[in-house]
Formats: sequence, structure tokens, C-alpha cells
Amino acid sequence: MKRIPALALTLASLLLANITWAAIFTVDIAADDADAHDTNPGNGICADALGSCPLRAALEEANATAALDVILFANGFSDAVLTLAASEGPLPVITNQVFILGESIDAYNSAATLLRNAPPQFTIDGSQLTFSNQNGLFFNGTGAADSSVSALSIVNFPGTGIVVGFGADNVLIDRSYIGMRPDRSAAGNGGHGIQVISSDGSRIGKRRIGNAFQGLGNAVSSNGDSGIRLENSDDNQVHANLIGFSPSGTSNRGNGQYGIHITGNSNAIGDTVSDDEAGNFIGANDLGGLLIIGNNNLVHANELGRGETGGFITSEGDGIRVFGSFNFIGNNNGNGNKIYEHDGAAIKLGVIAGSQANDNFVIDNQIGSSGSLFPILMSGNGMGIDVANGDRNVIADNAVINSVTTGINIRGEANNLSGNIVGFVNGLFGSNPEPNRDGLMLLGADNIIGSAANPNFFGGNEREGIRISASGTRIEFNRIGVDRNLNPIGNGLQGLLVFGPGSIIRDNIIGSNGLNGLELHLADNSNIANNFIGIAPDGSNIGNSGHGINIVASTDNTDIVFNNIAFNTASGIGVVNNQNMTGLDWFQNLMHDNGGIGIDLGLNGITPNDLGDADEGANRLQNFPVIESAILDTLVTPPTLTISYRVDTDNNNADYPLTTHFYWSDIDENAQGRFYLGSDFSYNTPNAVEIITYDFVEGIFGGWLTATATDGAGNSSELAARLMFGELGEIFFMDGFEN
Repeated sequence: MKRIPALALTLASLLLANITWAAIFTVDIAADDADAHDTNPGNGICADALGSCPLRAALEEANATAALDVILFANGFSDAVLTLAASEGPLPVITNQVFILGESIDAYNSAATLLRNAPPQFTIDGSQLTFSNQNGLFFNGTGAADSSVSALSIVNFPGTGIVVGFGADNVLIDRSYIGMRPDRSAAGNGGHGIQVISSDGSRIGKRRIGNAFQGLGNAVSSNGDSGIRLENSDDNQVHANLIGFSPSGTSNRGNGQYGIHITGNSNAIGDTVSDDEAGNFIGANDLGGLLIIGNNNLVHANELGRGETGGFITSEGDGIRVFGSFNFIGNNNGNGNKIYEHDGAAIKLGVIAGSQANDNFVIDNQIGSSGSLFPILMSGNGMGIDVANGDRNVIADNAVINSVTTGINIRGEANNLSGNIVGFVNGLFGSNPEPNRDGLMLLGADNIIGSAANPNFFGGNEREGIRISASGTRIEFNRIGVDRNLNPIGNGLQGLLVFGPGSIIRDNIIGSNGLNGLELHLADNSNIANNFIGIAPDGSNIGNSGHGINIVASTDNTDIVFNNIAFNTASGIGVVNNQNMTGLDWFQNLMHDNGGIGIDLGLNGITPNDLGDADEGANRLQNFPVIESAILDTLVTPPTLTISYRVDTDNNNADYPLTTHFYWSDIDENAQGRFYLGSDFSYNTPNAVEIITYDFVEGIFGGWLTATATDGAGNSSELAARLMFGELGEIFFMDGFEN
């Protein structure tokens, strides 16, 4: 046994260091005919009938020995083309370990750091072959494990360019053009570009050694099926390839199916070390960029829909489509995927009424390109992220902009969304809208949107920021219509539109939207609490251009509590009075500076009380309290406010006892309450005068008083017409009354 010479070690890089071999065969002729076979396979000498060493003979000789053989190419080759003869068929199936090193040709640019600067100097052309199962190179069986092939152009085969199959584990394929000639012209193979079948651990493209990458990727394009197909194969690595592009990354060289098609587990497509070193460029393929059917696959740092040197290329189908569980699409190390210009979704999980994708992670991906500085660069997808059928997926820290339809669409249950920015980007001079049609569409139950530590941002979208058509949704801690600094970046219609019962909507900031902050339809048994609607937590104006909350249809038994609602163009809470909705219970909501009254049952201003409260409508048109007097005593410490009031509602028109909530304002506003003062929970006798006293903060000398009444079934009234008390000239804001 000999050692590989120093020159060969340089060409094969670190993988060949200190590896022994059986023989080195140097291909010295690009010819194929009946004389191209090895005359004596197994004697360690590559020689055909004419004394030359064609590639066919070299492979026959390599198959004859079980130990590693190395196939080099003579330095005299430059743009050589080996056209296989139809009479001889495809090259021999490779059954023993071999390194096929096209980079050994002197004319090959081994120093190149970019694939486009290192075209192969030796092409294997299968254009004369006619049967669909005739492939370019076929590494078959466990004996062919740990083989490698580099720097070849493999074109025009009726079958697949390179096949790795049936136990041929740990094969390396790099620096090659599969389906493309060295001059970058298309010459696709009829099947896949590269196919790995029931084999594990192969490396297609750059190889990772520690935390660094060596070699170059492959250009895999213009093939009839998928560019790269991993079939029933695990633990393979696909790094830094150009799939569907020319090596320059600017020309459409799409494959006929997917860029990459995986059925298997724990494969790595791209890597977290560096997107410049490890990510693949995938685009222009007929069915989509990447299809995964399996579990625990990693998809990091790839760019889909854009070539290596820039420029978007429209791609059919979805960017990344996933069936399976615990797949990681992107990561939280700043090396997510960038996905542009797909007709379908950038990322799709599952299929409607079909296979599911559960428990996956979609993290830190850039979906759609920004045009904030250069509008010509704006490039989105048909949809951003589409959970078409999937539960318990985590979708976090993605930027989703410029989608033709929805930014994020969720059909499954118990998915968790946090930290996503949907519909805008942060530019040099503030936030700029980069609209999706809708920000988020929820069509599945029990999803959780937002968290205290990592809120979502929905702003700048053409229609709704969030649209819910499902039950049991939790919308928490989000920013809807404002950016991270609470600057306005409103959605075109509602901030949040709800069709569905049992929603919990709390601790959100909703402002600057084109219509209502929040609109409810069919939202029975919901809870809306602790939101800032039209007003920021610092008190600044981020008003919505409609109601703060608009309740339109069939929404019963819903609590609206502890919200701050201000600066909205219409009322704070508006209720359409064309349906007999009941159980709308609101209390301790702080309202001021709305264009309409604080609470409007019927959207017609203050609805006068009727005798005995016999009329019907939203919340049974519960009569509001009549405040007969409010006496402020500033001579005691603390000052006290004694309120005398009554509610004209008969027993048969409301469930008793009633609860009365009192609010105070330091500005003259009709039927709005800036501060919560207190409650009386035991009003038991219709139209009886009740007297209640509250302590006031010392230094308050007057204001305006209003109140609501709520019956035992949760039917709340409008705010009462305001009553002035005290000395007006001495009124000023006191933090102690802010709820």
C-alpha cells in the first residue's frame, strides 16, 4: 500500500489526509466505446484495449478491489466531454469505495471560493442513452460507503445524475454541475439531479469540519424531477448548493419538481454557523423549493427565491413545505431562512384535510424582501407562513412582509406565536409598511398569540392586523398597529377582528388602525381585559379611526374589563343594536378623549332611560344610573365624595342585585370616565335612592362623575350623563385615581 502523493492530498483536501488506498487511476482519455473497458479488472492497472485509461475502465478496476481507490484526471484535460456510447450503456455501478476527483485537472480553478469561478473541466454526457433507469454515477451498497465525487459536470442522462443508494453511507458530492454544462448552459438529466436512497450521512455540497466549512457546493439545475432527493435517508447534510439557478445565481435553471425533496429524519439543509458558508440557494423549481416528509430535520440559513449574487427569480409552489414533527425551520441564532417570490406560501406546514405537521419550530425567518429604501426590491410570497394542518407548532421571531394574501395563516390547534413582526420593517426614519393583505388569520382553535416576554407586532397590513375565525384563542401582549417604540404603523381596517367564541384578549396595545381597534362577531364567552386601545401606556394618542371596541353581532356573555380606551374617532365601546345580545359586562374600563360617548348601545349616542327599563335591545338596553347628587367634603382627611343615585329598572326587566360602577373625570367629557372611583355591588330595590361614600385623594377639588349599572346576568348599561361636582377651577390630574 502506498500513501497518496502530496498533490493528491491538496486536491482532495483534508478528507484524504493519512488515508491509505489500493491504487490511483488517472483517466487520460474522454472516450467511450467497445474498447473502453478495462482489460484485466483487479490487477491494479487501468488499461483498455488501446492502453488508455477511460473513466469506464477506471471504475471497473476500482470495483475489482475492496479497498479505497482514487480516480484522478490527466492535467491535459480542459472542457473535456465524455459522451457515453449507447452500445455500452451507463457507467458501471460503483460497488466499492472510490474517490473521483475532477479537481485534479490542472485547468480546474482549485483556489476559487465561489462555484461560478470553478467550472468543472470534465463532463459526463448521457445524451446517447435511451432508458429512463440509466443514471450518471451510481454508488450502490455498503461497499461504496465513504466514497466521494467532485468537480464533474453530469448532464443529459435519461435517469438521475448521481445516485447514492442502499447503504452507501457517508458519500461526499461537491464542486459539481448536475444538469448544467461548464459553460452554464442547461443540459438537465431526466430524473433527479442527485438522489440518495436508503443511505445515511452523505454530504452534498460543502463539508463541515468542526465549525468551519471546506470545499464548494454543487449547481443542481434543469433536471426533470427534483434537484436533490433524499429518500428514506437520515442524517445527510446539504450545504451551500445552488439549486434551480445557474452558478452565477441569476438565471432560471429550475428543476422539474422540488429543489430538495426529503423523506427522512435528522437531515441538515444549510447550517447555523454562517449563512454565507452553509446555506443553499434554491429557486425557480416547478413544484416548490423544499419538501420535507419526516422528523427532526434542520433547515437553516438558506435563501429561497433569490440567487447567490442577488436578484429575485419567481418560483412556483411553496418555499418550504413540511409534513412531520420536530423539524426546525430557521433557528434563534440569527441564521434563519430568507424566502422570497414564491407563488404559494413561503413556509407551509401540513395540508388541508390531509397530512399534519405537528410540534415543529419556525423561527427567525425573513419572509419577503423589503422595498423600504428601493421599492424595486420589494418581493413577497403568495402567503407568508401557512399552518394548513398542524398543532402545537412554535412560530417565533419571524419577519413576514409583502405577502399577496395573508402574512401568517393558522388552521391547526394549540400553536404558539411570539416575537413575529408582520407587515412592516424598521427603516432609517422609523417603521415603514410592507403590507400583507391580512397580518394573521386564525382558523383553528386554542392557539396562543403573543407572550409577555416576546410580543408579536402586526402593523401596516392592508386589511386586518389579526382576524380570528375560531374558538378559544388567546391574544396576549401583542402590539397591533404600533411598532416597538409605539409609533403608529396602523393596519388598513380593524386592528383585531374576531369571529368565534371563547377568546381571551388581554394586555395588548391596539392603535392607529384604519377602522376599529377591536371588532367582535359571534364572540360569545370572551374576555377582553387590560388592553390599551387607542392610547399607549405612556398616555400618548394612538387612536383608531373607528370605535375602540365595536361589537357587531351575536356576542353574548363577554367581559370587557380593566381596559384603557381613549382617542378613538368614534365611541370607546360601540354596540350595534340590531341584535339582542346579552351579557356584555364591562367595568373598570378607563375612557376619555373618544370622539363618541364612552359606551354606545345602538351607535346613536346616549340612549335615554325608559320607565322601568322595559325596552329591549343590546344588553336589554339596561338603564344607566341616575346620579342625583355628588357632594365633595374637603374638610375631612381624606376628602370624601358622597353620591346619591338610583336605577329605574323593574325586577322583571333585570336580574337583581345590580352592580353600579362609578367613574370620575378631570375634564368635561360627556359619558366618559377617565378614572375608576369605586363600585356598589348591592343595589337591590328598583328606583330606590342609594347613598354611597368614597374617599378621595387629598388635593382634588372637583370633577365630573358618571356610572354604569350591570344586572346579575351581566347586562351593562351605557355610562350615565355626567354630573359636575366641586370647584372646577381647582381640578387637576392625580395619578392616585388611575386604575
